[in-house]
Amino acid sequence: MKRLLKLMKKNWIRVWLVAVLVIGSAFAAYAAYTEVSAVKRVVSTTASPGQPFSSNCMTKEISSHRLESGALQVTVCNYDQDFPGEYSTSEIKYILEAELRIKMNNGYKTFSEVRNLVSSDLYNRYVSKAANYWIYKSEDDQSGVIQNAGSGKRMFTEDNSFKVLYGTDGDESTYEALKARKSSTDVYTVRLDPADAENEDALFFVFVKAIPKGGALYDLSARLYTNKSNEDKADWDGSILESISDTVDYDFYNYIITGSGIGSVDILWNKSKLEINKFFLQENSLSPETILASDATYGSTYGDGNWKKVTIPVNSTVKSRYELQLYKVVKGELIADPRSYIVCVFNKS
Repeated sequence: MKRLLKLMKKNWIRVWLVAVLVIGSAFAAYAAYTEVSAVKRVVSTTASPGQPFSSNCMTKEISSHRLESGALQVTVCNYDQDFPGEYSTSEIKYILEAELRIKMNNGYKTFSEVRNLVSSDLYNRYVSKAANYWIYKSEDDQSGVIQNAGSGKRMFTEDNSFKVLYGTDGDESTYEALKARKSSTDVYTVRLDPADAENEDALFFVFVKAIPKGGALYDLSARLYTNKSNEDKADWDGSILESISDTVDYDFYNYIITGSGIGSVDILWNKSKLEINKFFLQENSLSPETILASDATYGSTYGDGNWKKVTIPVNSTVKSRYELQLYKVVKGELIADPRSYIVCVFNKS
């Protein structure tokens, strides 16, 4: 030890320089690690798929869906609708519940509640009408299309309180299931009374809910109905979620497209100012094209070579909301009003 100390004293400057280099290298390596970690966090936030348990019409926040034809195939999937290529890594077991309710007094009443609110004659008419509402499983992720499924329709009858359950809570052997690590979808067909399509206002609603058993997945639900179509109400539009202000600027914007009706939506944006989240384009199989002056629809207004366009088919009975992110082409650039650089046009079928 004394010999080592004596050697260090003779070469103290060299020892000090080596120590500085070692410590500096350690700090540089740590800084590089944290920088890479930060980048990973940003990237994963942008591209991270949502809940791997979804539906073509049921969502976390319940909403009403008008059926154009009086029938709808309700799906239950093991992936997020916006990320269909990212499947659940484990089997999902769930219960599907469907219940017929009546809209009354600004609410949706069960038949047991309605019994105490209307005359016996009217209640009996409601009971008779309930036989015209059906739900049956039409496709299973294990066996595919279920042959003659419609012949075994499960009806909403007074015997089961106008509710149908696929699965019994607490009895795992009865649960519906979706496979792991591959695309998996169950399909249930819901049919409403065709007579409802002639009514101005919907009275009967079918509430559907998919309830996952175990894990941290949340319930999915929807209200299904039909009434007389009003074509004038068909419309889709887009809007930026963030409040637009001269004093607040954002790194990116959330753009929400919502509406009703069937047709297509053209999304136009100025490529010199904004770019659309590539994952939205990929998941919806969209290929942007530059708008040319020769474009018969948009050429005169947006044909200067700075605008791009994609067209997405829409059907509000299947999906009534799309969300995408808009990123600045020039990072840090102040954009006073981003609404000037994106346009949403609905084309009715």
